[in-house]
Amino acid sequence: MAVNIIIRTLISLFAVGIVVMLFFPIIYELAYNVPTWDNMPDKVLANRDNLYSIFLLVPLIAIGGIVLWAYMAATRKSQDDY
Repeated sequence: MAVNIIIRTLISLFAVGIVVMLFFPIIYELAYNVPTWDNMPDKVLANRDNLYSIFLLVPLIAIGGIVLWAYMAATRKSQDDY
C-alpha cells in the first residue's frame, strides 16, 4: 500500500511540474507581451499583475494538496481495525 501511495504521489507531482512547464510561458506571454497592454490604465495593469501572481500560487496549492492527500492516505487506519 505504501509503495502505491509513493508512486501516485510522485506521478502527481511530476504532472503538476509538466503542467507548469507547459502553461506558464503561455500565461507570461499573455500577461506581458500582448501589445494591447500598452494602452491600458494603471488600475487594469495592477489587476493583471495581481492575476499573474495568483497563477504563480496555483502550483503551490496543488503540491500542498498532493502532500496532504499522501499523508492522509498513508496514515489511515485499515478496515480490520474497526
